[in-house]
Amino acid sequence: MRIKSIALSWFRGAGELAVLDIQEKSTVIYGENGAGKSSFVDAIEHVINSGKIGHLSLEQSGKRQEKAVPNTHMPEDRLASFVIRFADNSEHKTTINKEGVIRNTTSETSHIDSWDYRRTILRQDEVARFIQITKGEKYSALLPLLGLQHMEIAAENLRRLAKAVEQTSNLREIKAVLDELLTRRRAVFGDADDVAIFCSVDSLHDEYCSVKKLTRNPIEKYSELNGAIEERISRSSTEQKQHLILKDLGQLDLVGQIASIRSASTKLTAGVEPLISEKLRVLEAADGFGKLVSNGQIQCPACGQEIQSVAFQLHLSEERKRLQEVIAAFEERDRNVGTLCDSLGVIKAQLNRTEFVPWRNQLDAGQMDFLAQLDINLLRRSCTETELKAIETLIVPIVAIAKEAMEDIPPDIQKLNDDKRKGAVAIEILRGKERARLVSGIGILVAFIAAVEDGVREEISAQSARTIGAISADIQDMWRILHPNERIEDVRLHVPAEENKAIDIFLKFHGVDQESPRLTLSEGFRNSLGLCIFLAMAKREAKKDRPIFLDDVVVSVDRNHRGMIVDLLQRLFSDRQLVLFTHDRDWFIELKQQLNPGNWSFKALMPYDMPTVGIRWSEKSYGFDDARKLLEVGPDLAGNTARKVMDIELALVAERLNLRLPYLHRERNDHRGAHDFLKQIIVDGEKAFQKKGVTGYEKSSVDMQILRDADRLLVSWANKASHTNDITKAEATKLIDACESALAVLSCSICKRAISRLHDEKSEFLQCECGNIRWRYGKV
Repeated sequence: MRIKSIALSWFRGAGELAVLDIQEKSTVIYGENGAGKSSFVDAIEHVINSGKIGHLSLEQSGKRQEKAVPNTHMPEDRLASFVIRFADNSEHKTTINKEGVIRNTTSETSHIDSWDYRRTILRQDEVARFIQITKGEKYSALLPLLGLQHMEIAAENLRRLAKAVEQTSNLREIKAVLDELLTRRRAVFGDADDVAIFCSVDSLHDEYCSVKKLTRNPIEKYSELNGAIEERISRSSTEQKQHLILKDLGQLDLVGQIASIRSASTKLTAGVEPLISEKLRVLEAADGFGKLVSNGQIQCPACGQEIQSVAFQLHLSEERKRLQEVIAAFEERDRNVGTLCDSLGVIKAQLNRTEFVPWRNQLDAGQMDFLAQLDINLLRRSCTETELKAIETLIVPIVAIAKEAMEDIPPDIQKLNDDKRKGAVAIEILRGKERARLVSGIGILVAFIAAVEDGVREEISAQSARTIGAISADIQDMWRILHPNERIEDVRLHVPAEENKAIDIFLKFHGVDQESPRLTLSEGFRNSLGLCIFLAMAKREAKKDRPIFLDDVVVSVDRNHRGMIVDLLQRLFSDRQLVLFTHDRDWFIELKQQLNPGNWSFKALMPYDMPTVGIRWSEKSYGFDDARKLLEVGPDLAGNTARKVMDIELALVAERLNLRLPYLHRERNDHRGAHDFLKQIIVDGEKAFQKKGVTGYEKSSVDMQILRDADRLLVSWANKASHTNDITKAEATKLIDACESALAVLSCSICKRAISRLHDEKSEFLQCECGNIRWRYGKV
């Protein structure tokens, strides 16, 4: 879908109205820095990126970029707006008020909101960005090109599904309970297997339960056993009951539980607070934010460190992993605190029993006061080192005394206590089997989901390899065009073997393998490689015939390779609509000479004056408006700028006209100026330059005089402007007008084309497109 026009009104640098009318053709737009040319690119990006412009993603721009998008001097009763019209006459219109509220009106056939920014727009500061970003970000950038978004979404959904299954089923908590049960089982039964354990407990049931209920449910059977043991205990003497309580207290391992809490605490960093899960949510948001920042430092919202933007995504991954480990340590500590609290609850309950009052009265008053004031529920939520030390000082001695008193427990009381524990643990083992079956089933389900995810990712990798191979082939073709006969070769994308969501760039530098272009390539070479990568990705959209916008992308590319860029665009993108913006007047002039005017149009912006005036188009495309802007600043600067324009323009004209110049000594051939070319054009033009008249082609003395006048002023006033600064505003104005008129002589006033087409080898002449003017170089 080619673009016909982009009309701006109070949008960015535009005033009342600025229309880029390109009529589906490829176009080169020239404007000095600040002329407002990027405003047209901003409009396209605003649509593609849902109302956001990347280079305006600043805190100062406002939440809706309302401080940056509308013209700063937009009248109160107006709205910022733009209209993009397409080849089929469909259009997209956006209006934005001063608060940044956006309203879009789009024809059904435009589909511009589905365009991919990375394949549509390349800006000056983005040329080498693909090279600088991490391997994971390169993968994300290429993912839409691979056509595998649906599979990547499926794989990600499977990963999340497995995680959700684990969380919903409380898998981690159930495993922790089973681990604790295994510890108690070994403490009571040793290494005995299930058969031996249940046989021994069945024997205890036969021993204690003289009247047996008819039940086949083992849990009910062992509950009956515990009931029978409890009944015997209730018939015991006060002294026997005290022995049983001492047994319960003496078996508590407070020392080990406190040590476990401290061990888990050492795994936590000193500055970690209980809001780690919130930090993880911050990291997820930061992951999207990091992709919007192209360079400079970013402060990590989770840890506060200043991180280079190119390394930000890797840092987020490492920080997320570290915090997950911290969460695991927190959970381990919480479990250990819970076990300690359960033990303290047992101690409080047992010491409060009536039959234990005589023994309790032997305890220190401070110990009893601490127990009485101890809030176990509060301790579960916040267990500090101070509280652990208090428990060690006041409560651990109670358990130690009870453990020592256990040695005097009569055998029959000891047996009652041991048998009671066996019955209770046997019930837990039976219930644990249900939990174990649940864990096993969940594990099988999670493993199945993971296997399906692995299969999807393997298919993604296989299809990615094929597509990446095709993109790499395009990159290599483009690189060879830009850098012929240079010993930098085998430039390609590759997927690291150990990673399934990463892509990097490989090349050979003078025969030596390089894993990154940043190791050896200069900034200019990295930028040309970045351009190749962008164009290779954009080339994948060829069937959709969507335009490509290149906004000042040749700033750091040297002059020799800029010519190769033109060759690249003509050879590989002649069937696409390209819109090139540049502030380089020399390159703009070169493009006018090299690109086919039948397929390309050329436009120039006037220098920016003020926001209320906004973006303005120049009627001329030579760059003389740049010179006129300098008249008020300094006439000498204006005159010198006009001379520079003539130097460049006339050098190209001389080459096009096959002008035969006298040989000069050594390097002076390469330093000819406007006067050298114009003098020879005048001499040859007396015979070669002709205009179509009533009866045929005729000489044009008027045009020859225009050329002579311009040459005279170049020799006198332009030289003064360059060397002595002694030129008035009136003289500079006349010089600019004369130079502009001279160049107009060499372009047709009817077809607006220069003399360069319909080269007739036999007649040895060139002419404009319509044949109104011609140059008979064979007559010279």
